[in-house]
Amino acid sequence: MPKQVTSPREIAAKESRAILRRAIRLALDTESAAVRRNTRSFNLNRYRATAALPDYDALKDEARRIKEHALVNRKALIQRLSESVTRNGGHFFFARDAQEVCKRHRVRSLVKGKSMTSEEIHLNGALQRDGIRVVETDLAEFILQAADEQPSHIIAPAIHYSRERITALFRRKFQTDLPLDTGENLTRFARERLRKDFLAADAGITGANLVSADCGSLLLVESEANIRLTCIAPPLHIALSGFEKIVPSRREFAPFIELLAASATGQPLTSYTSVIRPPLAVPVVDFRGAGPATREFHLVILDNGREALAQDAQLKEALYCIRCSACLNSCANFQVLGGHGFGGATYSGGIGATWEAATTGQLKLARFSDLCTGCSRCVPQCPVRIDIPGLNVELRSRLNQS
Repeated sequence: MPKQVTSPREIAAKESRAILRRAIRLALDTESAAVRRNTRSFNLNRYRATAALPDYDALKDEARRIKEHALVNRKALIQRLSESVTRNGGHFFFARDAQEVCKRHRVRSLVKGKSMTSEEIHLNGALQRDGIRVVETDLAEFILQAADEQPSHIIAPAIHYSRERITALFRRKFQTDLPLDTGENLTRFARERLRKDFLAADAGITGANLVSADCGSLLLVESEANIRLTCIAPPLHIALSGFEKIVPSRREFAPFIELLAASATGQPLTSYTSVIRPPLAVPVVDFRGAGPATREFHLVILDNGREALAQDAQLKEALYCIRCSACLNSCANFQVLGGHGFGGATYSGGIGATWEAATTGQLKLARFSDLCTGCSRCVPQCPVRIDIPGLNVELRSRLNQS
C-alpha cells in the first residue's frame, strides 16, 4: 500500500482542532457551571427588559439603519470627528496607539476601564514592557488581571468564575486573611485597593460605546462608575475605539442607549450612562502631589483590520455589533463552554469568530466558528439583526478552502 501523504494544510487543520478540543475540555471541567448559571440569569433579565420596550422592533430597525449609514460614510465621519475633537481642545489619532501618547507624557501608572479594543491590540502588555503600571478597574477585569487570564465574555469578562474561585484567587494573589466569603466582601476589598490606584494614576484609558462625529462626544455605559473615575481622576484621559463606533451625532445615541442595556444586562438603563465631551471642563485635583496640571484628552481611533472587514461583502455586517453579548448568552453551546472554549484570544461566541479573524488577519484563528450549529437562536436577540450563523457558514467555507 502506498504511503499516505498529509499536506501542510491538513496538519495545520488537525493542530487547530486539537487546540480547540483541549480548550473545550478545560472549560467543561472548570468553568461550565458558572457560565451556565450566569448566562441564564442574563437571558431571563433580557426577556423581561425587551418585552417592556413597546417599540423594540422599531428600535432595532433604527439601530441597524444608523450602523449601515455610518459604515458607508465612515471616511467622512472620521474626518468630521477629527475636526470636532481638535475644536474641543483634544487630540485625535487614527491608526496609532495609546502607547505613544503615554510615552510622551511620561506616564508611570494608569487606570483603565474595560475595553475589548485594547484587548485585541494587547495594550496592557505593550505598556507594561515600557515600565508603565496598568491597573484594570472594572471588577471583572480586576479579577482576570489578578488571575492573568483573558476575558471570556464581552460584558462580563469573568463570567466563568464562581464566587468561591474568586475568594480563593484573592487570598492567594493578595496574601490576605480578610473575610472574603461574600460578594459584598469581595467588592469592598477590590474597591479599597482600586481607590488608591485612581488617586495615584497619571492617566486613564477608556473605551467608548459610541462616538459622535458632530461634536466629539463619547457614550460610556457601565455598572460600577469606575469609568467615570478613570475619565476624571487622572489629568490625562485617553479613549480608544474602533471606527465602527462612530455615528453622525449624539441624536443617534438614543436607540442604542435603550437597546444596549436591555440586551446586555436586562436593565431599562445601565447603572451609569454617561455622555461626555472631553476634555472635561472640571479642575484637576492634585491627588498625586505632582503639582498643578491641566486636563488633556486624546482620542485614538483604530483600524486594526476593520477597513478590510468593511470591504468584505459577506462579513461586513459584523461591524454593526454593539457588544451587548445577547448572542453569547442565548447560544446553547456558549452557555455550556463560555468564551475560553467557544472563543479566541480576544473575542468569543458566534459573533467573535469574524472579529477574531478580522483583527488578527489570520483566518485560522476563527476555527472556533465550527462550534456554531446554525440554530439561529441568536438572530432575533441581536439588537441590530446580524445574521451570525450566516457569518460562520462563510468563515467555515473559507477555512475549508484555505
